[in-house]
Amino acid sequence: MIAVYLSLIACFCWGTSQFLAGSKARALPVLTLLFYTSASGLTVFFICALIRGMPVPREPNLLFALLGGAAGVGGVYCLYRGLAVGAVSIVVPVSALCALVPVTVSFIQGDVPPIIPGIGIFVALCGGVLISLQKGINAEKQSTTKGIIPAIGAALGFGTFFVLMDVAGAVDPLWAATASRLVSFLLVLSGVSLIHPPLKINAIHLPVVILIGALDAAAALAYTTATTRGMLSLVSVVSSLYPVVSVVLAAVFLKERLRSFQFIGVVLIIVGIAMISTY
Repeated sequence: MIAVYLSLIACFCWGTSQFLAGSKARALPVLTLLFYTSASGLTVFFICALIRGMPVPREPNLLFALLGGAAGVGGVYCLYRGLAVGAVSIVVPVSALCALVPVTVSFIQGDVPPIIPGIGIFVALCGGVLISLQKGINAEKQSTTKGIIPAIGAALGFGTFFVLMDVAGAVDPLWAATASRLVSFLLVLSGVSLIHPPLKINAIHLPVVILIGALDAAAALAYTTATTRGMLSLVSVVSSLYPVVSVVLAAVFLKERLRSFQFIGVVLIIVGIAMISTY
């Protein structure tokens, strides 16, 4: 049960972070936003590591966190790129299928959940796709195929992150998440040095941008810890339902109406999580 709770925390934090980032992405260049959110998240991890006072473990599997950080930041870039050129109603559902990667890897390794949680995985995935189906403001004017390739890239990036952090998190969840975020920040910093986006931002944006990074960091830590307490297939599915949180927040704060199939998606997700929780 603790793995499900931690996965739900990751889901909530990632969904809230994505909701806030969606508004700031319209006001700031993508690389500028990534620079500040990565820096704030990395700062949070370093503070936590200093408070705990434990040295970096000398375990080779911790190196998988470095690859996980690269995969994660690549997924974020692909997601924003897909939203820039394609329809939201196509890009978001495809990228939200990232859980299929760790679920497939988990099944190949023989880590098959019992029948009820297994059915719950399928039900929750279906619900996540339904609630992610939104029609963007300019969806009619955008090609329905342009965003598919970057959306697939985002799904593969996030899914690969899930798998690699499962391996690295077994060594130490906090240091694994810290190493992952360090690589993400260094890659973003490399992009900033090449493209030279404006790094000076209005002070009014700074609190929300810092919050986005902190929430993303909390989600990564919660997910990585959850993988040490439960099956990868179960943890990854619950954690990947973050679009649900974004959609609900948009409905509450932006007054965006949920369509009938999105309500069905919410019900399916609740039922799916309840079935997964029986494990």
